[in-house]
Amino acid sequence: MRHSVVIQFDALCIASLLAVAPALAQAQAAVGQSQDIKAMLLGTTTWRADLYGPGGSVVADIVFEPRGDKVVAKLKNITTGQGCERDVTITTDVVKFDGCQVKDVTLRFDPNDREYPLKGKSTDHNWKLTRK
Repeated sequence: MRHSVVIQFDALCIASLLAVAPALAQAQAAVGQSQDIKAMLLGTTTWRADLYGPGGSVVADIVFEPRGDKVVAKLKNITTGQGCERDVTITTDVVKFDGCQVKDVTLRFDPNDREYPLKGKSTDHNWKLTRK
């Protein structure tokens, strides 16, 4: 009977490891993807943001900079000269921050689009970012 218990315990341990391994691999891949996006943002000197919405279009320059363990976006409206600095959140395929006058900018990373690898929306504009 003792051998039977050990075999069942070993089988349970192996089954648990097989169930956890894919989740761990996914978590590690997600961290890797967010680090790749962070490196892309920081490795580009200036990004050009084309914003368009019901009120017209706007062009802005964005510089992403490291600040300790955070990343900040320095935004500057090319037309008005208005600028601001905002904290950035980076996940596996999304970059989030608030603009100077708009809220909830959410940009999705598209690795297949070399011209506009980041596209998304804020509360009232569509956004497309390209390397300047």
